[in-house]
This record gives sequence, structure tokens and C-alpha cells, in this order.
Amino acid sequence: MFTLLTPALDRLYEAFGRVPRPESVQHCECCFDAEEEAALLAPVPLRELPGKALHPYAMNVMTTVGAAADLRYFLPRMLEVNLAGDGVVDPEWLLIAVRRASWTTWPAAEQDALRAFLRTLWTATLHGHELEVDALLCGIGHAEGDLTPYLEEWQAALSSTPAAEGLAELGCQNGRLTNPFWDERPAQRAQVEAWLAGDALRRDVRDALYAAGPDDDLREALTEIDLSLS
Repeated sequence: MFTLLTPALDRLYEAFGRVPRPESVQHCECCFDAEEEAALLAPVPLRELPGKALHPYAMNVMTTVGAAADLRYFLPRMLEVNLAGDGVVDPEWLLIAVRRASWTTWPAAEQDALRAFLRTLWTATLHGHELEVDALLCGIGHAEGDLTPYLEEWQAALSSTPAAEGLAELGCQNGRLTNPFWDERPAQRAQVEAWLAGDALRRDVRDALYAAGPDDDLREALTEIDLSLS
């Protein structure tokens, strides 16, 4: 995990540290059983809760399992395991749960810590952290109303091979994003599509390509982007 993420994670744990551990988790028996609930509620520090115990909860939270109160308790560990670590829950799915839990109504310290974590995770991903840029941006699009700072940072980072490759690999066909998770966020989808169609991005891609050194992967990615935007 990028050391860049450590302070942001520490801030998350501190901000959410006053949320009480749930005594139980409401759930549908078809999706989450008593054994899984017991493992999730094991009396261990949150930072020591195994990813295996979190996984069944994270896969279904805010649908057939859990509510906003318990999501707030487990959120720092879910983000650490599934986004900053080696989890298997899609970024889109996890951040959809955050949106459904109305996170913009939470205490200001929690909102600020979550947004700071997302911004730091985005920066780390643009510079090589092992998340798909496409999936992460779509997930952030569910949490955030305005993606401007994320798109501006991406555009400014095109001299980074992971950032360029992420843009080259962005799921887009005929100017429309193809990740189906965007369907619930039409305004954010339209914002990204307008950015992709804009002259500023096309200009900066060509500037980055002109300035690119002998990094074949970077030049290949930028060339592919340039052709797709033309």
C-alpha cells in the first residue's frame, strides 16, 4: 500500500472513532447468516478485523444487510481492506453504499476525513496504486456531487504513466462512458463525458505526448488517447 495513504487512513479511524460498535446488524438471512454476523462483531479492535469477516457485509451493506449507523463504524476498515489494500469489493459498490447512507449528513469531521481519503486515494491511483482508475472514478462519482477536482488532477498528471494508461483504458464508446454503474449518476456521467470531449484535455494530451521522453508505455498510452479524442 502506498505510504501516501497512511495519514489519510489514520484520519479516517480518528474521525469515525466515536461511532459505537454495533451490537447487532440487521440483515436478510439469505444474504448474511448468524455465523457471518458473529465474525463481523468479534470483540477485536476495528483495525484488526479480518477482511474475510468484512467481506459478506461489504458485499451487501445498504441493500439487504446493515444500516448507516453500522456502516459508519465499519467504514474505515472497509476502505482500508477494499480500496487501500487487497479487497475484492468493487470501488463502485462500496461507494454506492456510502451514498445510500447519506454521508453528506454525517458529522463534519467524518465527511472531511472521507473526502480527504478519496482525494488521497485518487492521487495514489494516478501514480500507480493498484486500483483501476475507471472503477475508482465511477465510485467517487457516486460519493461526490462535483468531480471537477478529480478531473483536473487527472488532466495535470498525464505525464505519469499510470494516469495516462488509466485514461487510455477508460471505458468509453462513441463519447459515452460504458461502466454500467454510471447509470445511477447521470449528472456525474455527463460531467466526465463533457471533460473527455473538451478542447483543454485534447490540448494537454498532445502537450504531454510532445514532452514525453523515451518511456514507451507512456507514449503508447498518450498516442492512444490522442487518437481516441481526435
